[in-house]
Amino acid sequence: MPRVKRIVFLGTGTSGSIPNVPCITSGSSRCKTCRLSLTAEGRKNRRRNTSLLVCVDHPDGRQRNILIDAGKTFYEGAIEHFAKHDIRTIDAVILTHGHADAMLGLDDLRPWTSASRLLPIYCDHDTLKVVRQTFPYMVDTSKATGSGAVSRLEFRLIESVREPFEVCGVAFQPLRVEHGRCSDGSTFYFNGYRFADVSYISDCSHIPDATRELVAGSRLIILDCLEMHSHSSHFGYLQAVDEARRFRPPRMLLTDINHNLEHSQLERLAEKLLAEEGLVVDPAYDGMSIDLLC
Repeated sequence: MPRVKRIVFLGTGTSGSIPNVPCITSGSSRCKTCRLSLTAEGRKNRRRNTSLLVCVDHPDGRQRNILIDAGKTFYEGAIEHFAKHDIRTIDAVILTHGHADAMLGLDDLRPWTSASRLLPIYCDHDTLKVVRQTFPYMVDTSKATGSGAVSRLEFRLIESVREPFEVCGVAFQPLRVEHGRCSDGSTFYFNGYRFADVSYISDCSHIPDATRELVAGSRLIILDCLEMHSHSSHFGYLQAVDEARRFRPPRMLLTDINHNLEHSQLERLAEKLLAEEGLVVDPAYDGMSIDLLC
């Protein structure tokens, strides 16, 4: 039976990534996080678009690699981290939503497809609609101009966000949460995912009660933490900690962090929280690998 072996963070930052270019080109900038991100001691502040690799130990002996989100920085993240973590294939991709930092790297998946092999992409109806508008030639290859190769992607719809679906033999339960509002005032939804004992919710402003029931009991929760205080479409650190108090998982990792929070600052807050409340709430960082088969 396939089992999730480990996870690797390809990105733990926001859509803009860190460093923020004006922060490192302006002589008057006081942004400690961006400046530190360019140093050896502060490298954990170098954050690309949120993305996670789920590595599956398969009975046939070949590891399967499932990518959650391929945003604007997927290409450079893959260059830095794939070889380090012996990632040789991408066997499936799951998209969380239709924002640029989750799906603009789809064009860079071309090397993992071929004339005889289509790469499955799992997403809901709303996300596929955005992909179709952005990359029409990927969804319908007849719309390609013929000037170059096209990623051969097979889009598989997640028909129900209430039921789990299987990818490479692993069950993924969608975790439907709110991610701010659309311009017309309607709720914009984001699909996190629970697989094995891990719940991954990288963009979130509110967790509905029905979704809380699905998250409960997770041994590891990976949760949105944009900055110290709440944002219209994201949790802040204080909200994320409140969720840790509510769920009390053995471990929580924070992701989707902007330049208002410096990594060592979050580590100090984690030490304080552990000492005072017994909660493990650590900042994730790009390239971080967590073994799950222990």
